[in-house]
Amino acid sequence: MRKKNRVTWLFLLGLATALSVSKALASETLFYIVKQSDWLTYANKACFAPPSLSRDGFISLLTPEQVMPTAQALFQGQKDLLLLKINLSSADPLLKWDELAGNEASLPRYYGELSRRFVKKVERFQARKDGNFSLPNEPLTKRLMPQLFPRGLISKFLTYQHWQNTDRFHQLQVDNFLRPKVQLQWWYFDFFLQDGSSMVLTFIPQHWWQPADTKEKKAVFTISLKTRQGIVKRFTSIMPQSALKTAADHLEIPGCLLIQHTGSSTDNHYQIRVNFPEVSGVFDIRPTQPPFAAYPTGVMPGVLQTVLSGVHIGAPSFSYVSQIPSSNVSGSISWDDYQAKIEGQAYHEQGRLNDTPERQPASWTWYHFSGSGWNIFGTPGSYIYLQRGDEILRSGFHLVSQQYTLQNRTFSSPDHAKLLTGGEINFRHEKLAFQLKLSGSSSKTLICFPSSDPNQVWGTVEGPATLLISDGSTTKLLDGRMFLETCSWEVYDQKKDTK
Repeated sequence: MRKKNRVTWLFLLGLATALSVSKALASETLFYIVKQSDWLTYANKACFAPPSLSRDGFISLLTPEQVMPTAQALFQGQKDLLLLKINLSSADPLLKWDELAGNEASLPRYYGELSRRFVKKVERFQARKDGNFSLPNEPLTKRLMPQLFPRGLISKFLTYQHWQNTDRFHQLQVDNFLRPKVQLQWWYFDFFLQDGSSMVLTFIPQHWWQPADTKEKKAVFTISLKTRQGIVKRFTSIMPQSALKTAADHLEIPGCLLIQHTGSSTDNHYQIRVNFPEVSGVFDIRPTQPPFAAYPTGVMPGVLQTVLSGVHIGAPSFSYVSQIPSSNVSGSISWDDYQAKIEGQAYHEQGRLNDTPERQPASWTWYHFSGSGWNIFGTPGSYIYLQRGDEILRSGFHLVSQQYTLQNRTFSSPDHAKLLTGGEINFRHEKLAFQLKLSGSSSKTLICFPSSDPNQVWGTVEGPATLLISDGSTTKLLDGRMFLETCSWEVYDQKKDTK
């Protein structure tokens, strides 16, 4: 009976997720306000090219949160307006995010004619009698979503960590150490250190974007440090995959890197040893919380990937487990003339593609905030892990994605034009409203790992962040720090998008 109930929960979770959770950022939903007469002049044309394109060289588009302020500021008193809903590939090289003086968020601009096939919906966009604009109503199913699920059911979904099987996660971990599973995954650790510095350490056993003319498979190790003075140090080593040795409890590149696990399914004690001429260190990581997986079983079936992220039909499964959602890290590091003892808070995740990246076109945005006793991480619009002190308030999918948003994004990294550097993450828990804010002007790029395709990138930034908590009558503003990760391996198919 228990197994049957578990299957039922998983089915309902998948259904609710498919209906309400935003797709990964492999595509951008943007908007454009236009006069009806101007739009109709292009009724029989394949592309839309407003006068601003020839004048400025681009078409100014709008994110969802930019629509209303723009309408109020620029279109007051105008009639016969239309609102175009546009879906663009985030890898489209003509889509660029530009900084503009006086604007906190980057602005999406399209540097070319806009194919009509990108326009998914055209709706009348009129001001009310009081002169103010309002967005067209969402489809009825979306408006009914909050009423479709009883509060008790939602609570069950939002705390599915309580009935997750940590023994299963432990077995996934054992599998992750062994060939051939180890070859298509990643190991990711981040540290918020007590002295104000921060660190990211990752190992990818198979180079995701290995040059086509490279016959021997490569592994990638990267470590990045931001000192308390704000100085960023980065080191990357690309090594032959054949040098990788694995066992049920560890993997290593002899003489260079060791990632070892000891303990039980609920006590995931890790030790990492790094030994390169440029940088060396020892990191001891001990958990304070049990493992958590964004997907209840630790694995998302390929069919759900197809529904949620648009990957090809028949795609293999995808594994993601935070073996250590919160822990204490200690140790030491020696990097050129920088030497320090390590003490602080750590996070560790393991993910496995079960296929090569080029066969899984997708993107994601991930974040991790720590400050004033709070530990929060997740993927905006999808899942969230909300911890206050030792109490886990929420750990699971957010069923109503409109209440879990990423807004006012900035793309200001000098390393890559499409590396996310800041934004506001908004969500709710019971009667509390939360806003996490990372400013792109104060974040620093720790990792930027581009491919030969300039629109593919994996990277992480870190910087001071704020957590705003409001119960409707009082508001608290807390300081902290946040990692923000971008990954896009979608390959832009120009022929497909210009049909």
